[in-house]
Amino acid sequence: MRELITSMMRFSGAVTMFGVEQVQNAMAAPADTQAAISRLRETLDSMAESLTSKLDEPKKAALDSMSRAQAEVFDRTVGAVNLETAGEFVRKTSESFSDAIRRPAAKAAGAV
Repeated sequence: MRELITSMMRFSGAVTMFGVEQVQNAMAAPADTQAAISRLRETLDSMAESLTSKLDEPKKAALDSMSRAQAEVFDRTVGAVNLETAGEFVRKTSESFSDAIRRPAAKAAGAV
């Protein structure tokens, strides 16, 4: 059971980091790479659909509800955010994530 829980936590972390990386890549992509962004969106949607197909009906319904709520919050946020400063926010957030990931790795390397 311990190994299962560890695997679940690792999977959750991997999915989160994959999502962060994809957002960073999309934000850094030049405007003329709409085709690349479209392919990325299709990949993410396909992955989500694959995972969703494994859920039972009550969890699918909860996911649909959660997805609608997230989309609504995002739409409202985009309407309220100054897009000129959004890129700076994403850059700083990305740097913070990178620092958070490097610190434990650096400590572990120093302990070895």
